[in-house]
Amino acid sequence: MKKVLLYLLLFVVTAETSELDQLAKLPILFQHFAEHQQRDSSVSLMQFLSMHYWGDDMNDNDNDRDMQLPFKKLDDHHSQIYFLPAVRVVAINDIEQPVNANTATYNPGHIPDRALASLFRPPKV
Repeated sequence: MKKVLLYLLLFVVTAETSELDQLAKLPILFQHFAEHQQRDSSVSLMQFLSMHYWGDDMNDNDNDRDMQLPFKKLDDHHSQIYFLPAVRVVAINDIEQPVNANTATYNPGHIPDRALASLFRPPKV
């Protein structure tokens, strides 16, 4: 039962985040091909696909029907994937560290000369 639920969840996430839903429009592709076959019986499937996907579509005033074909227009997908963390109890122990009181203090009286520390300094005598 867990595997079935996992596969179902995987399918739903994949369908939401990819163009997998375009495969559901395949019957429209074959219906539209049959419509073209009724108009002109010499149109083959490759000519039909070439006409609608790789080339210029003939001016037959069925642009609305053409845009219903799979992979004809891009759909904007917005997916929300929720991750549920595993239930774990984390115990954090507060450990107090003693502060060392023997720290050096800042002495503002000793300010080194920047000219003596620079690369171009006055000559020493």
